[in-house]
Amino acid sequence: MKFNLGIVIFFIGMVVLNLSCSREWDEHYNTYPETVNENVWDALQNDPQLTKFVEIIKIFQLDSIFDLEKTDIPYTIFAPTNDAINGYTNIGTFDTTILRYHFASHFINVSSIQGKRQVQTLTQKFALFENLGGKITIDGIDVSTESPLYLNGKYFTMDQVIKPNPNLYEYFQITNPVLSNYIDTQDTIILDKEKSKPLGFDENGNTVYDTVSIVENKFEWEYFPVKQEFRTLSSTIVFPSSDDYNAALDIVAEALGGSYVDHNDIPIDWQEKILIPHLLSQGVFLNRLEPEEFIWKSPKDTLKLLNVLGDSVVINYTPIDKAYCSNGYAYNYRNFEIPDSLYNGGTKFEGEVLLKSTGVKYTWRDNVTVKSDMSFTPTKDLVPTASNDSIIKVVFPKGYTGKFSIEFKSPSLFPRKYLMVVKTHMDFGGIYDIYVNDELVRTFDYYDYILYRGILPSVISGKRYIPDGRFNSFDVLVENITDYAKAKIKIDYKGPSSVSNNGLVIDYIEFKPVE
Repeated sequence: MKFNLGIVIFFIGMVVLNLSCSREWDEHYNTYPETVNENVWDALQNDPQLTKFVEIIKIFQLDSIFDLEKTDIPYTIFAPTNDAINGYTNIGTFDTTILRYHFASHFINVSSIQGKRQVQTLTQKFALFENLGGKITIDGIDVSTESPLYLNGKYFTMDQVIKPNPNLYEYFQITNPVLSNYIDTQDTIILDKEKSKPLGFDENGNTVYDTVSIVENKFEWEYFPVKQEFRTLSSTIVFPSSDDYNAALDIVAEALGGSYVDHNDIPIDWQEKILIPHLLSQGVFLNRLEPEEFIWKSPKDTLKLLNVLGDSVVINYTPIDKAYCSNGYAYNYRNFEIPDSLYNGGTKFEGEVLLKSTGVKYTWRDNVTVKSDMSFTPTKDLVPTASNDSIIKVVFPKGYTGKFSIEFKSPSLFPRKYLMVVKTHMDFGGIYDIYVNDELVRTFDYYDYILYRGILPSVISGKRYIPDGRFNSFDVLVENITDYAKAKIKIDYKGPSSVSNNGLVIDYIEFKPVE
């Protein structure tokens, strides 16, 4: 009996539910606004606020898109008022590109958009449509009114004319060509493996191709394709304006002194290899970030954002002057400064950068010159306590008295006095002449580690080097760097020393500025 009563209750519930759903369905789909059979072009012509916009549409013969006998494409129109057009034509020309940017070839349903949506216009550029709590904006410009739905579209009235936005690359061409020029330098030729045919293998087991090459841009690979536009992909780039960038370089020039007078004297090479990559790592993000996303919650807080490379970046700056671009946002800095560590700090490079892998073994890179009476194969040893967990090592026969020298270049250095520190192994060595830019700066005997019981004095009075396990360092003064350039380093073996083994170990070499 209870089972039968349950069936009756379920049946009555289903009837009520069906009636309710049917009523909602009818209300949603079978109730049309009175305008639904009207041409949106007729509505535009009948709106007294839009007479100038209608006139422009006729001048450029864009009214043909509303011919219902030829097309059934719906349009959403961002229609500037007469006052908006008057204000714009006082300072610019309302041309066909501006006009077509006010049209999207699809129907925009406001209720289905929450937040940001990139909308493609008839120019093929994207406008940013935003619905934030019912407030509608297009490229940051407020929408005044929204029309009903017409047979072939709808329109929004705008109190300002909307100008097509540049993409991020085009924007920086205008505001700071230093960045756009840097992007241009990142073009590279690569192998198109899909079009290239494999011919076989070389002696090291690498595939040899009948190559077809293509040009790609390393910046756009690594950071963001700033020259392209997408419906769903966007980026935020914080980079200083030209004036602010140059003013900061003037401060760098003053700090460096000597031949550096203003921003024109700061080497482009340093800007492209050190400064610009630093700014990009700190200022390129995926998606459009609003200014409030860069604000610390409290003075004691530390704000970190994930940059486009996937690294966590501490935000210690305030972005200003948000610019709408067709594929993202661009910001300037408030009070832009260049960290002095980028030009006053030391330069350190790991010994293993001198090697390249040939599969199971290592050999010297092409830019390393080695002269020797015997053939020595360098190794890359993994050492957990080393600077980058690895060292390079060359082992000589016991008591080796033959020739061995290695010559290579440091990273580029600003002209000043440096302390060049070589971290090495106390049990692997010999007697070496150390040259910088062809000048002998020190002869070092590894027996000094034994003589001083591992605690080696520096060439700087009062400074000393303490062992790190069996590793330690020695240093030399370098005073012959006169231009921003790479220093040529030569380490020349003069003969064996009273240490366990003869050879060469390099963990790293560091240049530290000294007064």
